Amino acid sequence: MDTRIPGRLEKGEHLETCQEDEGSSLLGKDPSVADGSTSSIFGLGSLAVFGPALVCCLADGDAGSLIVAAQSGRRWRYSLTLVQIMLVPILFAILEALVRTGVSEKRGFGAMIRAHFGMKWAVFSLVFLLLSCFGAIVSQMSGISSVAALWGMSKGVSCIFTAAFVMSIVIVCDYRQVELIALFFGLFELIFVVVLFYVAPPVGEVLHGMLIFDIQSAAFLKMLAANIGAVVMPWMLYFQQSAVVARRLRTSQEVAQERTQSLVGSFLAQLIMVATMMVLASVPDPAKNLDGILEIQKALHPMFGVVPSKIMVSLAFFGGSMCAIFVVSLAAAWAICDTAGADGEEAFSLDKKLTEAPRFYASFVCIVALGALVIMLHPDVVALNVYIEMLNAVIVPMILLFLFLVVTGPTMNANLRIVGLHKTVLMCLFTVTSIVAVVSTIASLVPEAAQNEVPLSAMSVVESERWFLW
Repeated sequence: MDTRIPGRLEKGEHLETCQEDEGSSLLGKDPSVADGSTSSIFGLGSLAVFGPALVCCLADGDAGSLIVAAQSGRRWRYSLTLVQIMLVPILFAILEALVRTGVSEKRGFGAMIRAHFGMKWAVFSLVFLLLSCFGAIVSQMSGISSVAALWGMSKGVSCIFTAAFVMSIVIVCDYRQVELIALFFGLFELIFVVVLFYVAPPVGEVLHGMLIFDIQSAAFLKMLAANIGAVVMPWMLYFQQSAVVARRLRTSQEVAQERTQSLVGSFLAQLIMVATMMVLASVPDPAKNLDGILEIQKALHPMFGVVPSKIMVSLAFFGGSMCAIFVVSLAAAWAICDTAGADGEEAFSLDKKLTEAPRFYASFVCIVALGALVIMLHPDVVALNVYIEMLNAVIVPMILLFLFLVVTGPTMNANLRIVGLHKTVLMCLFTVTSIVAVVSTIASLVPEAAQNEVPLSAMSVVESERWFLW
């Protein structure tokens, strides 16, 4: 009997080669009960085992998301805090459903679409996803370039260094190592949570501000849509399912642990957004508009000093962008291989050598290199982001529909299928998210200058992306 831990399999070894102890498999046991450790649907000891859900959630708090949170706090103080808190269950519902499909299907999201809905739908969704990933890579590269500019480094040097670093890590390391490195960078975003305790805004003022909504302002409604629209991205779904498969979750306890990771990750992602929002709402700087990372640093330095504020902003934005680059690029590479490759094999490409998975590594290198090249050539990225957002509005509802049909369908493992009230709640959450994705994108197309607000040309590359509800 093979007693090796699933997460420590040799590179290239398949899931089927590992035999399980009798009674530990999901096939014959309700996954809502961890194997002899707890009667809860959550794995109580799982916080020591960081999983893809945490990485995925931290990547969602990338440079663009942090700028949206900062701008929200600077202009409307605590008004959008309650919105961020209400987004936790939506994010958790999506991630938890992806844990179920990943374990039951044992293949990535692209392969799942191809198997259940046909190659045409798989290719159709892949094209939109790659465009979305390309836009996200450009955004993260621009965020890192902005941080580098704070310290006097040129855009070209920062882009080349970032691309080379990310490529070398993915090529040299296995999945688990890449996951931990991405998580390490993503945790830098917690700097705003630490700073929030230092700022300590009055609780009464925060609670009162959370109930004030300037619904007559078109700019406020637009920022409201931006905060909601930034919760779920297409690449998040592809990454989460492939990462779950790559981790080889097979027992009910492991599924419970990953469910806990999804819940913790959902809270953590929104906590970072709320903390960023509150910190910027508390600073005395009179400026109401933040045109990018430099302006955020300038807004903070009267309270913290020039160097501390520069370090604080650099850590948060660089860490979020680096984490997102790993997630986005891996999601794109996995999606390409899933759609064109054999079922169940491509999710383990990151645990194989370069010569054993050339299609995966070639796809990964191409999308990272292309993103760096675009930033170095300095195109009209504002216009690019407009078109990418329009594509996201199409693909997010479609991908959520695919996920819902599979996770509630008859082909799911009976112990993992979502039924009853849970199915109804999931349908409502997915419907609301899809409607917001479409409506927010339509709202984003209204020129800001027409509302006597900040002209679009004054925005930084990264801000323009989130302003267009990335």
